[in-house]
Amino acid sequence: MPIVRLFIFAVALTLAAVIARPDPAAAQQAVGSISGDVVDAVTQRPIGRGTVVLRMDTQARERQLTGQDRGFDFADIPEGLYTLEVTAPGYLPAANQTVRVSPGKAALVTFEMTRSPAGLEEILVVGSSLGTDPAASVSATRITREDIRSAVGSGGDVFRALDSLPGVISTGEFSTFSVRGRGPRDNLILVDNMPFDKVVHFDQTLGEDEDIGGGGRFSIFAPNLIGDASFEPGGWSAAYSGRNGSLLSLNIAEGNRESPTFSVRADIAGGEVTYDGPSYVSGNTSVLLSARYFDFGRVFKLIGQDDIGDPEVSDVIFKSVTQVSDVDTFSLLAIYSPEDFSRDIENVLNSPDFEDADLLRSEQDSVLIGGTWTWLFGDTGQMSNTFFYRTTDKFGAQGESFPDLAGPDPLAEDIAVREDALTVREDETELGWRNDFSFETGLGTFAAGARVSRVSLDFESRVDGDFFVYVYDQNDFRPTPDQKYVVLTPARFNAAFNGKAYRYAAFVEHAFDAGALTLRPGVRVDRDGFADQTLWSPRLSATYQAAPNTRVSATAGIYYQHPRYLSIAADPANNTLRNERADQFSVGVEQNFGPHISVLVEAYRQDLKNLVIESDASTGLASNDGSGHATGVDVVLTKRMTDSWSGTATYSYSRSRRDDNNGTPSYTSDFNRPHALTLGGVWEPSDRWRFGAKWKYASGRPTDSFIVSADVFNDPALPRFSKELTANNVSRLRDYHSLNLRVDYRRRIGGVTLVTFLDVINAYGRNNVSSLEWDERRGVNVIGNFGVFPQIGLKAEF
Repeated sequence: MPIVRLFIFAVALTLAAVIARPDPAAAQQAVGSISGDVVDAVTQRPIGRGTVVLRMDTQARERQLTGQDRGFDFADIPEGLYTLEVTAPGYLPAANQTVRVSPGKAALVTFEMTRSPAGLEEILVVGSSLGTDPAASVSATRITREDIRSAVGSGGDVFRALDSLPGVISTGEFSTFSVRGRGPRDNLILVDNMPFDKVVHFDQTLGEDEDIGGGGRFSIFAPNLIGDASFEPGGWSAAYSGRNGSLLSLNIAEGNRESPTFSVRADIAGGEVTYDGPSYVSGNTSVLLSARYFDFGRVFKLIGQDDIGDPEVSDVIFKSVTQVSDVDTFSLLAIYSPEDFSRDIENVLNSPDFEDADLLRSEQDSVLIGGTWTWLFGDTGQMSNTFFYRTTDKFGAQGESFPDLAGPDPLAEDIAVREDALTVREDETELGWRNDFSFETGLGTFAAGARVSRVSLDFESRVDGDFFVYVYDQNDFRPTPDQKYVVLTPARFNAAFNGKAYRYAAFVEHAFDAGALTLRPGVRVDRDGFADQTLWSPRLSATYQAAPNTRVSATAGIYYQHPRYLSIAADPANNTLRNERADQFSVGVEQNFGPHISVLVEAYRQDLKNLVIESDASTGLASNDGSGHATGVDVVLTKRMTDSWSGTATYSYSRSRRDDNNGTPSYTSDFNRPHALTLGGVWEPSDRWRFGAKWKYASGRPTDSFIVSADVFNDPALPRFSKELTANNVSRLRDYHSLNLRVDYRRRIGGVTLVTFLDVINAYGRNNVSSLEWDERRGVNVIGNFGVFPQIGLKAEF
C-alpha cells in the first residue's frame, strides 16, 4: 500500500506540474487583481446596481455596478490581505474580511447578497460575503477559506478551526469536534452537499467508538482546500437529516479559472502538492487537484511518543467546475483517502512500563465520487441534481503481547504474542441522488427536494478464541458474579451482517417574508429501509429584525438520526434498531455595534428519545431504551479585522443528561462540559507577517467510578487486575486549558511565493488529561496526556 500511495503522489505531482505551466512574465509581476460576482443569495441572479469598495488599511478603491453587470474587477493591486464591502439597494450590506492577492494572480470572490427586510435598509451587518439564510438562527455561521487556513492551533485543519463557533468544543488533539454536549458522531457532515462522514482518519479502533477519546486524529482535507464552511448547532432546514447534533456543510474550493497556481508543501510528516487553476481543456472549466502522503510515525518518534504506532495516510482530491452556459453549471468531485495503521512489538517495548501491550493493525480505503448539475430557470428558480457514489472498505485486527512474562528488559523475540485475536471488517457502499429546487412566490421563497439512496453493508466481527476484557460493568455478561472479567467467546461475540436497503426522503418548506419578520415552516418525510420506519419531521424557524442592529431568532423541530451501521451489524437482534430522535428548541439575539463588532446569545434545549445504548459488551447487543436532554446557552463576541487586528471571545454553558432506563440512575452525558471559554486574536502588521494567539478553557470530561479487583485469575504466573465500573460519569477529569500560538510568513522570491508557518498547540505544556486507559498488568489508569505539539509547514506557490 505505501508503494501505491507514493505512485499516486508522484503521478499527481507530475500532472500538476505539467498542467500548471507557470508563465515567467506573469511571475515577475508585482501586482495582482480581484474579480468578483455579486448575485442574489436566493435566485443566484446578478444584482444590477450597487457599490463595491476595496479596502486595505486607510486606502480604498470603489467600483459601481450598473445595468446588468454580474461582477466587478480591481486590477493592479499590490500583494496583501484586503477587505471588500458591497452595498446594493434593497440588500443587506456584505463584507469579506480575508481576500488575499498574490502577484500575477487573479483572486476570485462571489458575494451572495441577502435582501433586507422592508423598511429596514440601514441594517448593520457584521459578517462575511458568503450569504446569510434569512430564516436561519443567529448561531448559524459561515467561515472563509482564509479563516480556515490561518486559524490558530489548527494547522489548516478545518475541524480544529471550528473551536470559536457557538457551542463547539475542539481541544486540538483530535481532528473533530463536539457540539452542545453531543458526540462527534452526532454531527451531520456534507461535502459539496453529499453525505460523507469519512472526513477524518483513524476515527475507530476495531469497530469500537472512539467518541470517548474525541474521534479521528487527522482530517482528510489539506490546508486551503475548503472554500468555505457553514455551520449550524441546531434548528437547521428540513432539507437535511441523518444526524441530529449539528450541521456542517463543507464546500471544496473551486479552481481559479483565470490564473493557475501550483504549490508544494512539506513538513516533518510528509508533503502535498496542489494545482489550482484553469483546465486548459475548456476555457469554462476550472480544476483543483490536491495529493498528499504523510507518515505520522516520524512525528511521534520526534516527540518521544513512538509507542503509539505508525499511522500513514494519503489523500487525493479532485474537483472541476464547468460553466456550461449562463444558466447551467456542472461540477465533478472525486476523493480517495486510504489509511494504514500498525502497532507492533517494537512499539510495545517503547511503552512505559508496558502500559499498552496491544498489537494493532488496520486499513481503510474511502472513496467519494459525485457530479452536480445546477440549472437556473425562469426569473428566480434554480434546481440542482447530484448523483454520488461512496464506499468505505475497512479491516482492523487486535492482538495481545505478554512482555511482563518475559523477564526484565525483554527482547522482542522473547515476548509471547497472539496476533489478530479480534478482527472487524466493515464494507459500506452508497449510491444516491439528491434533488433541490427553489423559486420565489409572491409571499417569499418556496423550496423542496427529494433524496434516494441505496446502501449496501457487509460487516463481520470475530474472535479466534476466548478474549479477555478487564473493564466491564454490571450489565456485561459473566457466568457468575465471582468472575471479575468479561470473556468474549466466538459463540457470543462473532457476528456477520450482509444486507442492503433503500432510503427515500422528501421535504418542502416556504420562507414567508413579512417586513421585518421571516417565518419558515417546513416538513420532511424519510423512509428508512433498514429500520423499516417512516419518519415525519416538522420544522419551524423565524427571525425578526427588531431594529437596524438587532436580530432575534427562534427555531423548533424534530430531528432523526440513523443508528450506526456497526451497531446494526453487531448482533442479529440489532437489525431492527430504530432511529434516534431529538426535539430541538432555540431562541437567540444578535446585536451589532458598528460594522465590525457583534455579540450573539442563544439559549437552547434538546429532548432526546430512542437513544441507542449497548446492553452487553460481550455480544454487542443494543436497544433504543435510552433518553436524555440538553440545555444551555452560547455567547459569542466578534471583532472583525480592522486596524490590522481581529478578535473573538466565545463562552458556552451546557448541561446534558442521559438515562439508559435499565434501573440505573441517570448520568451526565459523555461529552458534557458545563463551561467552555475561548479567547483569540490575530495581528497582521504587514502583508508578510501574521501573528495569532488563542487560549481555551473547558471543564473536564466526565468519568466513571469503579472498583479494582486484583489477581482475577488467582494465578501467580498471570497477575491481572480488572476494573468494574460502578456508576456512569459521576466525577470529572481535571479541567482543560491550553494556549495556542501561530506565526505565518510570506515572501516573494522571483516567480515563487514561499509561505511558512509555525503553529504550536498547548504552548505552555499544560498536562491536560485526554483519556484514561486501563493497565491490567499494574491495576492503574494510564492517563493520556496531550503535551506541546508544534506543527511546522513550508509551502511554495508557483
